[in-house]
Amino acid sequence: STQAIELDPDCSPAYLALGLAYDRRGGMWDQSVLVWHELAEVVPDLVIAHVQLGEAFAAAAFEEEAVDSWKRALELDPKEARAHYNLAIAALKHEGMSTALPTIRRAGELDPSQDELFFALLGLPAEQIEFDIATVKPERDARLFAAGMLLRGEDFFGASDLVRIVLDENPADADALALAAYAYLKQEASNEAMACALRSLTFSADLPTALYTLGVVYSRFPGLSKHSARVFIALAKSAPQHSLTHVLLAESLLGLQRYGQARQAYRAAVRLDPACVRARFGLAAVRLTEGGYAEAQWEIRRAAYYDTRRQGNFWRMYDAYAEGGDA
Repeated sequence: STQAIELDPDCSPAYLALGLAYDRRGGMWDQSVLVWHELAEVVPDLVIAHVQLGEAFAAAAFEEEAVDSWKRALELDPKEARAHYNLAIAALKHEGMSTALPTIRRAGELDPSQDELFFALLGLPAEQIEFDIATVKPERDARLFAAGMLLRGEDFFGASDLVRIVLDENPADADALALAAYAYLKQEASNEAMACALRSLTFSADLPTALYTLGVVYSRFPGLSKHSARVFIALAKSAPQHSLTHVLLAESLLGLQRYGQARQAYRAAVRLDPACVRARFGLAAVRLTEGGYAEAQWEIRRAAYYDTRRQGNFWRMYDAYAEGGDA
């Protein structure tokens, strides 16, 4: 990487590789800051460069500069979850969990894995299938399957039409009510989402999709923290194979200041999915409350490693550089 940069000071993928190498080795934060700063100058609109620069600043104890870098990343992409997670950790260090937790939850909602959890609980296949409502078979299962696919594509009106038909035929259909609850949730109609989820659970007490929506609604209201924890305990028991069910439980336990139990839930999530960035940052938050600064920094480094690899930044930047374009 160093040789590539010497040959071409604008070789963006080399800066990325060098910065990741420094970060992974640890203890070389001064060099890491310099490399990420250079990358942010070479490719100023590269969000990950500002996120990584902030993490390097934080590791080198330059807290204000770190916060500025993460805010810059959010200016470029307001939905950059990792920047939100890092800002939450920064808030936790200085203002406590009550200030940090809303940012952690906000980051989680921006994380696409949360929506993916709902559709995994629903049992939808990974590939998206397009539907014309007029051609959907006039059968309950076909309508609900199509409604789920339409919800994943954020066609709330089409999905609602299909769910309404099912509920007209059977107002006690728990699966249809759970879909309606999720549709309301995505449209920020919390009261309606709560009502549909509760009604769904009266007909199927351990339905994962309804538990998910109800727990998410409860978690948005500080006064309902105890209720959200109970719901997410039930969800984790109902769908223990999904790492994010344990993450949601852990976050609800953070709100109750049950840090030991939260740590156990986060660890369960990491065992299921070592690359779960949200769980890694959650563990970092718990470690900080316990005074384990070195352990917290290690979790953040692991989260950064997995997140950067997941995004495929190096190969995207390399291809752009090889073609002579901007990364």
